[in-house]
Amino acid sequence: MICLPGFANSNWIFQKMFPALTPHFRLILPDHRGMGRSPTTTAPYSIADLATDARELMDALGHERFLVLGLSMGGFVAQHLVLAAPERVTGLALLCTTAGGPEFQRIFPVMSADQVRAIYLLEPQERARLALDPTLLPRLHAEYPALYQFLVEMRSRNPENVAEVMRQYEAVADFLAHPLPLESIRAPTLILAGEQDRLVPLENAELLHAKIPGSRLEVIPETDHMFFLEKPEATATILRDFLITASR
Repeated sequence: MICLPGFANSNWIFQKMFPALTPHFRLILPDHRGMGRSPTTTAPYSIADLATDARELMDALGHERFLVLGLSMGGFVAQHLVLAAPERVTGLALLCTTAGGPEFQRIFPVMSADQVRAIYLLEPQERARLALDPTLLPRLHAEYPALYQFLVEMRSRNPENVAEVMRQYEAVADFLAHPLPLESIRAPTLILAGEQDRLVPLENAELLHAKIPGSRLEVIPETDHMFFLEKPEATATILRDFLITASR
């Protein structure tokens, strides 16, 4: 199963689900172009290019058929991947994500390129807090203090280069402006969403479910955009049960 991380993140974001997933799947954990341990970029790229990167990685590893898990922006990449190589994807999981085009609600908060650049120029801890807080439920600090600190520390420990973040931002903006033929997706598809996601409205998950034939929608109660970290065992159990069945 290839696991595709979200915006301005590297593969550490999947860490809390490892214990429940690794007994059942071989996890392939790439960092997108310019992120984490991947080489820096020198030119603009698209979300479709990131999907090509993922497919070529699976080629290089010798995996002809595989599962795909896309998290937030990684879900954008996953949609392009399954549409470009439908015969290779045996199952698809889309977590806290959306799709492009005018039917989908705009993700919140909508930040300009200048606002994003300003955040990612700050020192790592302040940058981490400003990047996280708009996406989290106000009560998270009180209910999940250890998780909040984990997120701040991991983002501070793994800061992304501002030029790379801005190239990714432009790729995301282009993706969100253009609809995809979601009705052409034939892989068994699981859509997972946080009930109170402040970044990607729940209505977007419901619309993905309506557009992808035969898909299944699961909503994690009392969670936000980070539901997979707030309730990692419950999330991993749903993923495991669905994807094991899908890959048979």
